[in-house]
Amino acid sequence: MRSKMFVLAGMLLLLAVFTMVTGGCATTGINAGQMNFISSAEEVTMGQDLSLEVEKEFEVYHDYEVAAYIDRVGQRLARVSDRPDIRYSFKVIKKDEMNAFALPGGYIYIYTGLLSELDDEAQLAGVLAHEIGHVTARHSTERLSTMYGYQILAGLILGENPNMWAEMVANIFSTGGFLAYSRKNEFEADKLGVWYSSSAGYDPAGVSELLGKLHSMHERQPGRLEELLSTHPPTVDRIRQVDLIIGSFPVGTGERNAAGYRAMKQRLP
Repeated sequence: MRSKMFVLAGMLLLLAVFTMVTGGCATTGINAGQMNFISSAEEVTMGQDLSLEVEKEFEVYHDYEVAAYIDRVGQRLARVSDRPDIRYSFKVIKKDEMNAFALPGGYIYIYTGLLSELDDEAQLAGVLAHEIGHVTARHSTERLSTMYGYQILAGLILGENPNMWAEMVANIFSTGGFLAYSRKNEFEADKLGVWYSSSAGYDPAGVSELLGKLHSMHERQPGRLEELLSTHPPTVDRIRQVDLIIGSFPVGTGERNAAGYRAMKQRLP
């Protein structure tokens, strides 16, 4: 009897480990089966801590009308996303490079350099929807789980090594940084970006146009894309995939709001 109990206990332990490794703490159906040791609540806490470090490292552009415009578009997209239950933050970084990125828990940043290159609100929605896709699919916490493991991450969340947040942000765009997503992650965020843009009432073609702009810019001025290329490589394959998805939507549908976007863009530095 005792031996059977040991066998049963061993089987239950193996099942628990298997569940943790394959399912993790993922809370959305998008990324089921990916290793993720971090709960949704813990992810939000991580994002708060990381955002404080990001805003020490980068200059946030404090123009009320620009900030309100970006937040309005971002919140519209977040409401139709697969994780509308978390509070999203959208801020503008004053920097000439073309980039945007998402921290764990819904903290999303876009550079003035990228905003200045976009033509309308649908293209802006394409950027923000892609970054929301990274949040809803929990790509950053999947990568952090793989890089650091549960014990280190649990210690960070409990505040045992606050200096490590600064180290993460210092390496945020390095090839080993936690935002260095796989091609699979990028394809997934692109797909979600198309869906969220369309669901929010925007023309989903804005996602494809955005990728096209990045591809063209890379050929002309690769230096302006140095940070972006380390985490969001613009590839012809990504454009082709997005165009296939967009092809399933009615042509010419969705909001563009070029006039409103141009008015906002005049306030950029």
